[in-house]
Amino acid sequence: MLGTSTQNDGRQAAPAFTLKKRATAEEIQADLQERIERLIARDPTFKNCTAPLPHMVPVHHDGSPNWTIRGFPGLPSGGFGTLVKIVDQARQEYELV
Repeated sequence: MLGTSTQNDGRQAAPAFTLKKRATAEEIQADLQERIERLIARDPTFKNCTAPLPHMVPVHHDGSPNWTIRGFPGLPSGGFGTLVKIVDQARQEYELV
């Protein structure tokens, strides 16, 4: 079967690919903003941070993200790594259409 392999105990492994949700830039931006809002609820230092509009980038190999963002308006000092994790997760979940 394409995208699966048999493990030693005879069970099949999960598919080697993931289907991504297809979304517009505005839909992805709204989802990112919701994630940032949840972060703000836990850590108020991010209160001025907003999600920028995603833009298309070339895909280098199958399954790689086809979008990115350019910075975070209102990013607090020392908060870059936290927001990169949020964006990286969303990039694995969404395909920009």
